[in-house]
Amino acid sequence: MRSRVSCFVLSSVFSLLSVGIVRGEELPIVSNADAQPLKAQAKRVVDALAFLGEPLTPTAQKALDVALNETDDTKAVAAIQKVFDSLALAGVNINPESRVKVARGAAAAKLNEQGWRVFLVKVHNEAGVTAKLRVSSPNAAPVFQRSSNSPAPKPSVKPEDVPDRWLEVMTFDQQPLLDKLSGLTLEYRILQVYSRDKGKREAKFAFDVGQGTQDLGFRNELPVLFECEPAVKVALEVLDTDGKPTRPQAEQGPLL
Repeated sequence: MRSRVSCFVLSSVFSLLSVGIVRGEELPIVSNADAQPLKAQAKRVVDALAFLGEPLTPTAQKALDVALNETDDTKAVAAIQKVFDSLALAGVNINPESRVKVARGAAAAKLNEQGWRVFLVKVHNEAGVTAKLRVSSPNAAPVFQRSSNSPAPKPSVKPEDVPDRWLEVMTFDQQPLLDKLSGLTLEYRILQVYSRDKGKREAKFAFDVGQGTQDLGFRNELPVLFECEPAVKVALEVLDTDGKPTRPQAEQGPLL
């Protein structure tokens, strides 16, 4: 009986660890951020998320509204982070020497096959950098070779390279957000990730704020194991106002 109980306990522990890996880890709270500009930036992040088609859930929006109305600056800063950190795939720290390192955030690493997903990136900017936050990934390398006008070009993309080049990634730097970092101690940026495939896929992201700002020991790189949900085909039959098909009978068939 004791061995069975031990096995159950171990199994439960490993299950919890697995959930932690899928969900990521909670990022440390930044306590020395200024509340007023953080509140202003938080509102613009919310608008940007809605514009991109992934608005806050009603529960998260309600919690953020409470945080924005909080008059105690320390409590407001912590409450805003509590809401946004749950959506952060990564936390970027820029140290006083402008060196960039990254840690996994608490957001679930889930993508959609043939579709885009949106995540937040928490930026703790100790150096007050105002450069562009850049992200790259070897998994987002090209899967085709551009023409060089050479009659016998050397191949740069091999067939065995293609399976590992399954995603696209970019930061959203348009209105209502700014193109570059504001220089605030704390702000949030938006990361857009596209998956070509379904199933489990690992990606590696690298962040920097300019050439030579990467921290030593590959600490600016972050491997993330994603679960990519399969796409679903939807058949459409379009009818006219009189209830008849909009296409000739010979062309009938479902629109995919």
